[in-house]
Amino acid sequence: MIRKPPKRLAGWGRGRRSLAGQLMDVRACSELIGGTEDQIRSRAAHGLLPYRKWAGRVVFLRPEIMEFLEALPGVSLADARANAAARRGE
Repeated sequence: MIRKPPKRLAGWGRGRRSLAGQLMDVRACSELIGGTEDQIRSRAAHGLLPYRKWAGRVVFLRPEIMEFLEALPGVSLADARANAAARRGE
């Protein structure tokens, strides 16, 4: 017998997911950092961003990401966000 996946309910799988603002999925992390979802996945796969595996999914902890970004040499976090917004045309 072949099992079918459960039907999606209205509103499922849309928008970013976060748990109390601390545990973020790829979409939420991309909005925080200012890159695309593919860039975030690639950087996590290459070990350039701190991530965790939870129930088979890649998740990011906001404090770890903020600490990582603040430790980078060069541009401050506020400047990096302003640069990303300028690239998006905001």
